[in-house]
Amino acid sequence: MARERPAAAARLGNAGAEEGEAVSELRGGTPEADGAELSWSVWPARQKPLTAAVIVAGAVVLGILIARGTGDRLLGIAAPLFVLLSLSSYLLPTRYRLTPDALEVRSLGVVRTRPWSEMKRFEEDEAGLFLSPFAKRSWLDAYRGVRLSLGGNRDRVVAFVQARVARAGRR
Repeated sequence: MARERPAAAARLGNAGAEEGEAVSELRGGTPEADGAELSWSVWPARQKPLTAAVIVAGAVVLGILIARGTGDRLLGIAAPLFVLLSLSSYLLPTRYRLTPDALEVRSLGVVRTRPWSEMKRFEEDEAGLFLSPFAKRSWLDAYRGVRLSLGGNRDRVVAFVQARVARAGRR
């Protein structure tokens, strides 16, 4: 099983992590320890409020244009809401929690939990980590995989995931 860690991503380290971007806490010692738990929060809109304001303003303009163009107020409200909902991972905070048994992603009131035993491979890029239940790349990766935004915790999260995915692969 190949684990990809491009040189560019390795050079990035914690670059780009600004104060307040991530709230992280490592409990239980080293990532390889059985009792360790890692949790953090990522909120891109907080780091780039101007971009968030432009997105929201664009959605409002979209709603006005659709409402006036179609004469349907409901559509004028629904269309920008769908756009904003699709961008919720940027506009709202996402909380990540890695435990010895599973990984958990909380966003928009939804909690997605996946056991480490399902994860067969991970890939690292500039944006974070992608975990997949497939040993080789598959067209289903986009639907079954989990993306972790690292929020300034690159080294600790990568070490934690390496230890868990390697352990799951040996079972």
